[in-house]
Amino acid sequence: PNVLVSISAPPKCGKNYLAYTFPGPIKVYCFNGGAEFVRAKFFSSKDIKIHNFGLPIIESTDISWAQPVWQEFYQEYKEDALHGKYLTLVLDTATEVENVCQQAVLEDLQEMAAEKNRGKERLGTTEFLARNLRMKALFDLARNEGLNLVALNYLKEKWVKLPGEKAAQNTGELVLDGWQRTETQADINLEMCRRVEGKKVEGKKGESRIAKKVVMVTTIKSNRFDRDQDGQDFEDTTYDEIIALLLGDVQ
Repeated sequence: PNVLVSISAPPKCGKNYLAYTFPGPIKVYCFNGGAEFVRAKFFSSKDIKIHNFGLPIIESTDISWAQPVWQEFYQEYKEDALHGKYLTLVLDTATEVENVCQQAVLEDLQEMAAEKNRGKERLGTTEFLARNLRMKALFDLARNEGLNLVALNYLKEKWVKLPGEKAAQNTGELVLDGWQRTETQADINLEMCRRVEGKKVEGKKGESRIAKKVVMVTTIKSNRFDRDQDGQDFEDTTYDEIIALLLGDVQ
């Protein structure tokens, strides 16, 4: 079956590499310019199409920029999902997609407010519904059309303001940076990190040194298929390895 997967990690931890091991053809909606290198170095023979969405240089909050970016992205994403040209769609990153989406919703409301000679600087509590519906539609389209969706997300530090404290405190925990309902929509939620391993090796002249190797560690944070596998770690893993563990003969 098709799967919807969230991959969360700090930068340079192998999110794109893991995403590109999913079944092709693959379409990547890139908002940070980092997709081309991984494809060229590791997947040059695989059918992976990348659309780089260039974001403008934003020097003021008074500039409206998000509406055309969102409209271009969503129209293309919807057409790709409905026309069946790809088996896997990749949001690179969903963190940035959510930023564009939220700003586009705000700009829509700002236009409506301007018509009434009113100003608007931020979304009200009840106005996030439009953002939530737009983001959910990305997951629903992939699920309904039988496609894999990979939402790449950054992680951020979690800050909490405790009772009696004047300022929030850093908990030392990393949490998803993006749409907070991502993990409820995804079938599988993965987190990645880098680990440096050292191994003592002997040189030709008898001298010893420590050879270092960087390993990308992927952890199954949660999934809807086999909860007994939550917390399972993989080193330099791929789509095939994770799906074989969680789905086995169901594929």
